[in-house]
Amino acid sequence: MFEKELERVRKHLRQHLATPQPYVSLQSVMSAEAVHPAFRTFFQAEVAWWVHEEQAIRTSNPRFETGHQEFRDLFRELDGLYARHARFDHEELNATIDAAAKTRLNYLCRPRTTLKWFVFRGEPTKPLQEILLRLNYLYDHRYLINGFEQWARTRGSDTPFEILSVIEFERIVEKIDNDAILDLSQGEFVRLLEPMYEFFATYNPDLPVEAVPTEAVIIYLDDKGAVPISQSLERLLYREDLRFLTRSKLLEVIDDVIASIDSTGMPTASYETVTLPEPAHPMMVGEALSLAADVGLDEEGPALEEIVPTRPTVEAGVDTTVTKAMPPVDIVEATPGTDPEYSAPSVVDQPVPIEEGPSQDVQFEQLLNMRRDRFATLLDERTQGKVIKKLFGGNTSIYSSVVDAVLESDHWKEAAGKIDRFFAEHRIEPNSAVAMEFCQALHRVFIVS
Repeated sequence: MFEKELERVRKHLRQHLATPQPYVSLQSVMSAEAVHPAFRTFFQAEVAWWVHEEQAIRTSNPRFETGHQEFRDLFRELDGLYARHARFDHEELNATIDAAAKTRLNYLCRPRTTLKWFVFRGEPTKPLQEILLRLNYLYDHRYLINGFEQWARTRGSDTPFEILSVIEFERIVEKIDNDAILDLSQGEFVRLLEPMYEFFATYNPDLPVEAVPTEAVIIYLDDKGAVPISQSLERLLYREDLRFLTRSKLLEVIDDVIASIDSTGMPTASYETVTLPEPAHPMMVGEALSLAADVGLDEEGPALEEIVPTRPTVEAGVDTTVTKAMPPVDIVEATPGTDPEYSAPSVVDQPVPIEEGPSQDVQFEQLLNMRRDRFATLLDERTQGKVIKKLFGGNTSIYSSVVDAVLESDHWKEAAGKIDRFFAEHRIEPNSAVAMEFCQALHRVFIVS
């Protein structure tokens, strides 16, 4: 996912940083005004990591008392020289460009998960000093970085030597994020996505003006635990082919979800966006999401922990070079929602026309068979088994009859209505992971390739 944008980032960075000389100095990178500060920050932090590695090598030799003040003064000067005269050969330059591009996009779309994997790289613990060094690579969502640095300052003089587990790190980051979101209005919450809007505006000129891919926002909201909003967007994506999202449309969706929570204590189960009366005292985004979590609205929804293991993971014990430090949940491969194989529809729903005339019945049967064949390719055997078991009580004949009834529809809107009625009659939660997978596969049958 988002390969085109990543390739444009790489091309842009190579264009402004490449040189016929065998090395590119850090100073030239930092002075390249055409390069976004996020990428310059990444390069600077990579050099700081090199210096950290040199420090570790120096202090690991027991033959010398390197902790003596004279050594410390000398090393401080030496470290400054390292940083001022650092340089990248062409292989390191390309590797760092690739890592910087992927890391920034991952961090923009999935900040909490990217923080965990970029910092810990699959290891269970890290020294706090190394955690802080790794955080220096990241430019966007500064409130998360600043919040963790502020927490670290409260730890006292032994901070660099403290060991922190990945679980504790996740807990701290989640608290920092939740505290920051708690009192945000809808507009302020949407402004958190400004770096994402900027990124896609710069590196995808084919997008509509002032819009980002809906999948990117779904990933972002899932990462934040804003499941009611992400599920509402996901329904709009595969039901109405809302592939791009403006700020105003996102605000509209958030307003509708919050209004439904404020009115009923839970988001509306309808597949359509419902505009409810404005409450007398509007909830803030954080309050609404907390209420949604309290009543267990996302118990059936796709949890991040359920999705992560299906992605490539970083093995413990990898070396510390930047090319091995990539977060395993790569936005290039990661997708929103519950289905790792899901890709957004590329064409607006259109009914396949059926000609009038004596052969209409024959043509209809051919169309139905074609849709059955297509549906069979969109729902693998394992997923089909889950659908039959959890939605149809294990009854294969009922499953087949419902699928046929849906596939006989003239167009997707009619098909979606049949699915809604079946879910309502049998009290099936439409936001559950299995229900969403089932609906996504049926929806894609009606997409004309």
